[in-house]
Amino acid sequence: MNKKYDVIVIGAGPGGYPCGIRLGQLNKKVLVIEAKYLGGLCLNQGCIPTKALSYACEMTDNFKKAKRMGFNIEFHGFDINIMRNWKQGIVKRLRTGIEFLFKSNNIEWKQGFAKVISEHRVQVEKTGDKQIFETEYIVIATGTDVAPLPGLDFDGKFIINTDHALELKDVARDLLVIGAGASGLEMATIYARLGSKVTVVEMMEQILPGMETELCESLCKILKKSGISIYLNSQVIGNEIINNRLETIIKRPEGESKEIFDKILVTVGRGPQEEAFKDIGIKTDKKGFIIVDNNLRTNIKNIFAIGDIIGAPLLAHKATKQGIEVAEIISGSKQNVQIKTIPLCVFTIPPLSSVGLTEKLALDKGYKVKVGRFPYRASGKALAMGESQGLVKIVGDENGKLLGLHILGAESSSLIAEGIIAIDKGLSVSDLTESIHPHPSLTEIIHEAAENFYKKAIHVVNK
Repeated sequence: MNKKYDVIVIGAGPGGYPCGIRLGQLNKKVLVIEAKYLGGLCLNQGCIPTKALSYACEMTDNFKKAKRMGFNIEFHGFDINIMRNWKQGIVKRLRTGIEFLFKSNNIEWKQGFAKVISEHRVQVEKTGDKQIFETEYIVIATGTDVAPLPGLDFDGKFIINTDHALELKDVARDLLVIGAGASGLEMATIYARLGSKVTVVEMMEQILPGMETELCESLCKILKKSGISIYLNSQVIGNEIINNRLETIIKRPEGESKEIFDKILVTVGRGPQEEAFKDIGIKTDKKGFIIVDNNLRTNIKNIFAIGDIIGAPLLAHKATKQGIEVAEIISGSKQNVQIKTIPLCVFTIPPLSSVGLTEKLALDKGYKVKVGRFPYRASGKALAMGESQGLVKIVGDENGKLLGLHILGAESSSLIAEGIIAIDKGLSVSDLTESIHPHPSLTEIIHEAAENFYKKAIHVVNK
């Protein structure tokens, strides 16, 4: 007889494994199936290794700051093998932690390829061996795969994806990054700090399309100042391998140019991992992402889907929250999914973080928009940290309703939490001004930006 579970979760990434843990906490009998490693893409080939390398590469800036502060420290380069091992050590430790949590919550997991063969049965295949398991509910959390651009198929040597780049096999002398989204700019920042001459090509008119334009323009200037070339409204229209290098034709607004690179890193396009469910009749959109209702339920009543597999935004923290919400709905402890505000953080140097509406989007929605700003260079704490680059921008309506908070600068991924809570709870900009923020701290920048919204900021001229 097939072994039966209350819930089978397909995928152990940032959506699947928290879903499994919460189900275990709620005394459900759970099986989690993962094709590769616990933690999925985020832990093993995405968020964690990228941020580990980003933090490591930020040390090159810290050496310069330390020297300005009076420390006689010289930077003598880096050992790529030690850096790679350090990154992998973090990944391994976190992966082991997930396995411990699974055991502690009585969650079973199997490594193998899952396939939903009916609404209550899942097949798991590994090295030719097949097993079938029965379940009351199924949660699909299979995520996405990188997709190549036409004419730029990945070969792991000349044309690479982020998985290849994170392996740190070598550091290209001349690196072309296609795509100025979060992944592209994060990898560009890392490799520029490691010594690559980096060029970024983006077909849109700004880096990080969809994020706050004013801050994106500031970040673009900072990245260019750090040595990264950025071509906007541009695209690669041809390349050829000559003498073991890539002769690449780039179409730019001012005309076509021919440039030579050692590698091209493609960071645009991700497609859904659909093998687990494509034959069961689950409805998808034109791109293959699963269509779900407001409670993340597919057209098959007992099958839910969470995370990247249901489409944008493709964010790990979104997937985690959805996984926990679905677990609570399945267990009966919650009736409806309650997800309001989803932040976006880009870990460049400095990082850019955003929550809520941009100024443009607020205007497009018909709001009469007001903004408040405050620069990092006017903050005592920021100057003490040697972090003068950056800006906080608050977007609100004429009545002071808080619509968006956007932060370019040090620790922005932590500071943005104030905006998440404020928007979720329906607070106004004035609520931010009325709360005392500790001095000296970076949180004061948010307070001053809120005061500037009302033209009352103390440490800048209010215009």
